[in-house]
Amino acid sequence: MPPYRTPGTAYPRSRGERAVLTRDILFGMNMLSLAGFVVMGLSLSLRRMAQARASLCVGLMCLGTVLVFIGLYASG
Repeated sequence: MPPYRTPGTAYPRSRGERAVLTRDILFGMNMLSLAGFVVMGLSLSLRRMAQARASLCVGLMCLGTVLVFIGLYASG
């Protein structure tokens, strides 16, 4: 059986190797989950400093939540 090849890459990936975005980084969270929490924190900070409208902050919160859920789903 030929080695597994990830679309868009020039080299075959071994079976145990995981993509960068889904590899556990900190406390079992991957890059997507961490990015989601950073976006949500940014949203809270912008609203707290009154530098952004509420609609933008709600949108950033939704984006952060989606990133966290995608990270949880992708990590298996």
